[in-house]
Amino acid sequence: MAAEVPGVPTALAVTSDDGAVTLTWSTPSDDGGSDITGYRVYRGIMADGLGIVEDVTVMLYTDNGLQNGQTYYYAVSALNAEGEGQKTEIFPATPEAGSPLMTSIVVADYKTYVIINVGEGVYFDIAGGTHSVVVESITGTSALITISSDPQSFTMSEGDAETVDVDGDGTDDFAITCETITSETADGFPQTVKFSFTKDLGGSGGGGTPGFELWTLVVAGLVAFSVVSIFRRRK
Repeated sequence: MAAEVPGVPTALAVTSDDGAVTLTWSTPSDDGGSDITGYRVYRGIMADGLGIVEDVTVMLYTDNGLQNGQTYYYAVSALNAEGEGQKTEIFPATPEAGSPLMTSIVVADYKTYVIINVGEGVYFDIAGGTHSVVVESITGTSALITISSDPQSFTMSEGDAETVDVDGDGTDDFAITCETITSETADGFPQTVKFSFTKDLGGSGGGGTPGFELWTLVVAGLVAFSVVSIFRRRK
């Protein structure tokens, strides 16, 4: 069978920082029958106006020298000897000076698990808008959380859950559950909260695809960070 262009890179995550945006992703599920030779990063200031930024051979790219407050849009494609595959879904990111380190995630019908460091957060598109969750502080077994959709700040402990109606139509659009809180850590490691998100509570989602969970691990250190996404089949 003749080789083809590769499939779409998976698990794209986009993280905003001061004057910079970092992208990470995973290999396509299908290499087209030919080894992946690299990846092509796209950026634009409009979602329908992306241009090539750079070709890279690793699954991480940091876009420096950006204007704080300007929203940029990103996508990534895979390359092999046959050519370029289809681009990923387009992700927005807005660099901000002094803002919490924010990572873009996808909230789906199935559970999305996210580990967030204290002082950082995630953002996602749902019900026609972009919404964020930030871990403001952790004290003992409780975490102070800010959700932009309401907006409101409140304290969550392990096992607590909140449902949010982001568009005011009387139907909850997503649920957030505080799964675990890690307040005691070794030197140099941040405190973290593990959340689970589920969307479309009042619609047809109903728990989504059975047998699968999406894990998005957001791990940040003093100097560097990484974002890793994996699929795990429930036993």
